[in-house]
Amino acid sequence: YHVYPTDCDVFGHVNHATMITILEHARWALLEAVVPIRNVSERGQWQDGIWSVVRHVDIAYHWQSLPGDDLVIRSGLVHVGRTSYRIRQAVRHAATGRVHAEATISFVCLDQAGRPVPVPERWRSLFPTWTD
Repeated sequence: YHVYPTDCDVFGHVNHATMITILEHARWALLEAVVPIRNVSERGQWQDGIWSVVRHVDIAYHWQSLPGDDLVIRSGLVHVGRTSYRIRQAVRHAATGRVHAEATISFVCLDQAGRPVPVPERWRSLFPTWTD
């Protein structure tokens, strides 16, 4: 991801909301490699009637991201429960390898009525497994 001045706040660095968006775009990029985006409806629902929503975000910022920085985002599945799963993401500067941010995002799977449902078996292979 290339950081542009429009990604930055009045202090000149990527703010929290933008970093969350960058992480979301990285997750979508991984999914698009295995599930065409057209298979997701306008409401974000998969064709099987199940979708996932963010339940919790835990993010730590280690270094500021500035205009002109090129960032590499690594993402991987760290846990799958009955109705939820967690993805870990690390944001590094492409040239230096310095960690700018690390996040763990928890999701819950919901049916059309908004009730938690089991994580579909085929979803367990959509994201690569996180390895340290």
